[in-house]
Amino acid sequence: MQSLLQSFAPGTVGAWIVFVLNSLGIIGCIGYGCGQAHLVWLYLRRGPRRDRKMWKDVPDAALPVVTIQLPLYNEHLVAARVIDACAAIDWPADKLEIQVLDDSTDDSVAIVDERAAHWRARGIDVQVVRRGQRTGFKAGALAYGARIARGEFHALFDADFLPDRDFLRRAMPYFADGDVGAVQARWGHINRTQSWLTRAQAMVMDSFFLVEQEARDRAGLFIRFNGSAGIWRATAIEDAGGWQADTLSEDYDLCLRTQLAGWRMVYACDIVVLGEVPPTMHDYKVQQRRWGRGRGQVIRKMFPSLIRADLSPLVKAHAVFDMLNIVTVPSLLLIGVMSPLLSYALLHEPAIRPAAASVGQITGIIQAPLKWILLPYIALQALRPYASGMAALAREALESIPPFIAVMMGLNLLMMVAATNGLRGGEAVFYRTSKYSLPGGKGGTATRAPKGTRASLETWGEGLLAVYFSIAIVLDVVLGAWFYAPFHLILAAGFAAMFGSTIARR
Repeated sequence: MQSLLQSFAPGTVGAWIVFVLNSLGIIGCIGYGCGQAHLVWLYLRRGPRRDRKMWKDVPDAALPVVTIQLPLYNEHLVAARVIDACAAIDWPADKLEIQVLDDSTDDSVAIVDERAAHWRARGIDVQVVRRGQRTGFKAGALAYGARIARGEFHALFDADFLPDRDFLRRAMPYFADGDVGAVQARWGHINRTQSWLTRAQAMVMDSFFLVEQEARDRAGLFIRFNGSAGIWRATAIEDAGGWQADTLSEDYDLCLRTQLAGWRMVYACDIVVLGEVPPTMHDYKVQQRRWGRGRGQVIRKMFPSLIRADLSPLVKAHAVFDMLNIVTVPSLLLIGVMSPLLSYALLHEPAIRPAAASVGQITGIIQAPLKWILLPYIALQALRPYASGMAALAREALESIPPFIAVMMGLNLLMMVAATNGLRGGEAVFYRTSKYSLPGGKGGTATRAPKGTRASLETWGEGLLAVYFSIAIVLDVVLGAWFYAPFHLILAAGFAAMFGSTIARR
């Protein structure tokens, strides 16, 4: 075996190329880690904000008119549920308008019409808004509805969300400050415990909402609007140029333009709105591909404006970091692909060993607190809403962290391709993420990709990478190079999980 491997020796030039590429990946990951570490430091240092004005004891007659917008497209399993939940929200009936922005082409049309008529007969203003064409997808529907809405504020919920009855009573007081353009609530998860995949997604979202968003809010940084479970001031939308359909991340695009125009956003961590996470790998990939491509489009569109903006150094730095933190995706993939080659090169090319040792020492010093303090702390914050006591927390960690790591590693290829396509520009179709009406993770139907669909190139790429990293594990054993072996094991498991779950659902 050793003699066979010797025939593939990379040569000095090849070894240096591998070393440089691996180092570039390390730099990208360290940069992301340092940005996250600073967010956690801000989170711990600042504490929840207590300097906000809030409405107090405002009589119902003085409350503003609110329009709730529900963009729907073929959501027959959840359409009635979301309409009913919004119709039950506690707000004066004469100050509440519900716009069902229905672009459906299936039996959702009859369901929507029936529920709208039901609630209108009970004094709730539920308007069904339909367009001739689905131009601009979700952004187009929201823009169309905004032009005819009578509300001074627009609350937005995707079809799979379930706002509590007191949502407006708790969120609207944040608009006491006239320069607050939007309020974003925290996402909860109806079907978090349904499977390893839903647990992984919930942990990704909870680490974002419970640490990143909260830290940005505490420090007065740019907040990210997340497309649902939020409220907009109508004048802020208009001032920023309205909903625009030239990206697939219309929510992120608008919140950037709004904050660059001088409006502030508030993140209300204590207001939780439950929604579904995709229960199948096919649906999850559809969602992530759309989000990744949308991020690339927003970078292409908004990065120059962000760089030129007159912002404080801290606000600008973190706004840029939030926009570009997707760089960790190709960085991780680059490290992963190069690491088996680097292990082999270090054994056969002594010339690169001093440089590799120096980089390794520096990386170890920087990464140690990131790996052993930062990541465990973020994981703890993400899991604490679901655990009471150490035993429960340990159980949640065992059930959530391994799938979380596998999904994060396995998504790298898909997200890199999607973001690259977004950066290249061009039009893209908004593929909706299917909703299944899954209370508590039970019920629902479709669990397979639509018949006749082929596995994407990214899916086959995931399969090839799973094989590649499995071979890397064998190579680690043969060469006795154990440093990267755990990393290769995680990558092999992650790509195998993504590939296997996708193929199994066809």
